[in-house]
Amino acid sequence: MNKVLSDKYKECYYETTLENGLRVVIWHKEGYEKSFAIMATPMGAFDVLQIDSKGNEYTYHPGVAHFLEHKMFECAHRDVMEDFSRMGANVNAATTYDMTCYYFQTSHDLKEPLNLLLDFTQSLDIDEKSVEKEKGIIIQELNMYQQMSDFRLVRESFAALYHEHPLKYDVGGTTQSVNETTLDELKRCFHNNYHPHSMICVVITGKNPDEVMNIIENNQSSKKFANISAAKRKYIYEPKEVVKEHVVFEMDINRPKVNLAFKLKGITDPKERCRTELYLRFYFDALFSSINDEYQEWLDQEIINDFFGYEFDFGEDYGYCMLYSETDKIEEFKQMVFKQLKKMKSTPLKKEIFDQLKRRYYGENIRELNDFEGIAVTYIRNYFNQLSFFEVYDMIENTMLEDVCKAVDKLDLTHFSFIECQPLRG
Repeated sequence: MNKVLSDKYKECYYETTLENGLRVVIWHKEGYEKSFAIMATPMGAFDVLQIDSKGNEYTYHPGVAHFLEHKMFECAHRDVMEDFSRMGANVNAATTYDMTCYYFQTSHDLKEPLNLLLDFTQSLDIDEKSVEKEKGIIIQELNMYQQMSDFRLVRESFAALYHEHPLKYDVGGTTQSVNETTLDELKRCFHNNYHPHSMICVVITGKNPDEVMNIIENNQSSKKFANISAAKRKYIYEPKEVVKEHVVFEMDINRPKVNLAFKLKGITDPKERCRTELYLRFYFDALFSSINDEYQEWLDQEIINDFFGYEFDFGEDYGYCMLYSETDKIEEFKQMVFKQLKKMKSTPLKKEIFDQLKRRYYGENIRELNDFEGIAVTYIRNYFNQLSFFEVYDMIENTMLEDVCKAVDKLDLTHFSFIECQPLRG
């Protein structure tokens, strides 16, 4: 195992790649009783079109990664959830746009649940009947989310921004895509994306790293995996223009919810993506949070309320920025946002605010090092983006004020959609 030690952050982890291709990371938290373990694959909701090393293309229905996540817990001879519970471990899973994760946490013995995690994420035991039964469960889940106004606001925003990119779909897909998903499709998706060379296992624990590694190595050495051609996401061309500039829909709510969503250009280089998100965060926190003296005025004038927020994200082939709130003063909200964005493009960030935010971000990173799940997810996301953990952490310290200003200068806010969720008309 390769030992990675950070004197600066007082953290240590061990990493290696097994003969079968599985990436293993053991983060040693000396003195801690609890352990957290996670298995992840870069297969997510974006993966509706993949291509392998031989040039073979694979097309999946939207939501297939989420569908497969549901079915991974199904084993003919055991109840995986019940077994984890019997072992004193809490297990869960999550599908995002760019990966699927299976994880557990325990303060008891690690060996048994860790073996179970490795076993059930490396086998698929499903049949036609179980797949058909699951469709109703997933569609019910999709319908439940559609009744949530916050969720619907975001979904309508993505649909208004994107013509072809998978962001236009919910992570779980659509009723139609779920109904059209087949057993063979799920098996093919598993075969192409759940091979050890595609996955990573991260364990965060106070237990002896060598003993934990022995558990994983013994488990993996007892299994045989077929040689396959690795499948990766194939990117889909997306026009720069939005689908719709204005969308209005109604729900059973008391007050309108609005979202001003900007369609941005993707960033190919992973480090540049990470830096750009960090740089934008400086400006957005400076202009759209309580650091700005005008923020309290917006609250007092009811232009925004506690629901107000903003987010941005970049991938290789997409980028977006959203500012949303709950307000009756819709035009005033739009004017406020555009005024602040204009200020962002024309007014340099003040040095004292930049320094204040830099200290805050550094402190947040230090606190995250006490969050086992946060460490694991951050490590995995960085790994899939070919970034090292502490390299990303150090970006904050290495950021200069002029870097932030230059990044904002290059931001193109030309293409946007305005989404309104209005109360039902009487």
